Amino acid sequence: MVLRKSIVVFCALYCLFSTSCLEVAKGISDWTQIEDIEVVDGKMHYLGDDGIKLFLPTSFNRYTSIEYLALLDSLATDNKELEIERTRLKYMREMEGNHYIYFDITVNATYTLNTVPYTPISRQDAKFLLGIIRKNQEDLREYSDLDYTKITAKHNDNGKTQVFKAIFKIENKKLEQQAFQHAFFISSNKKTVLINLIAPFEVYFDPFIEKMIL
Repeated sequence: MVLRKSIVVFCALYCLFSTSCLEVAKGISDWTQIEDIEVVDGKMHYLGDDGIKLFLPTSFNRYTSIEYLALLDSLATDNKELEIERTRLKYMREMEGNHYIYFDITVNATYTLNTVPYTPISRQDAKFLLGIIRKNQEDLREYSDLDYTKITAKHNDNGKTQVFKAIFKIENKKLEQQAFQHAFFISSNKKTVLINLIAPFEVYFDPFIEKMIL
C-alpha cells in the first residue's frame, strides 16, 4: 500500500524540534528506569474521539496546544527555538486526523500523538520512512547547529500490528545541549497513530506502547 501523505509529512516534522525547551530535567521519574512491562506503573487516558486508550507514566498531563505553548514559553531561553516548536505544532494541527499533547514537567518530556487514516506499514515502508527522516536531518545540518545520531530503527509485524520505531540523539554542540527523539508508527485494528516522544535522555518506552489499546 502506498504510504499516505500525512505519514510522509510527519517524517519531515520529526526532525523539527527544540532542544532548549528540554535542556534541564527537574528530577528523575520512575518511568525513565522501566525495563519490565510486568511492573510498569502508569495511567490510562481515553481518547474518546478516536476510541484509543493510551497508557502513560502518571507524571504526564494532557495539554491543549495553547496551554503547551504557554508552558514552553515559560521554560524556553531562546525565542528562535520556541518558534521552531510553534511551527511543528502548527503542522501537526493541520495534518489529517486528531492530535494530542502530553507533557511531564518533572523531567521536561513531551509526548505527542497524531491519528491518521489507517495505513499498514511494511518493512519496505519503514526503510522508506527512515530514508525521509535521514534526508531531512541532512538538510537541517546545512543551516543549524544540530547533529543527529541514530540509536535504533526497527520494524515489527506480528500479522495484526505493525510497529516502526526510530530513536535519534540530537546534539547542539555549540550550546552543549542534547535531546533524544523517539518516534513510533503503529498500525493495528484498522487504526494508525504517529507518536513522538522527546526527552533529555534516551528511555525504554516500549512497555507503555505495548499497553496502549487501539
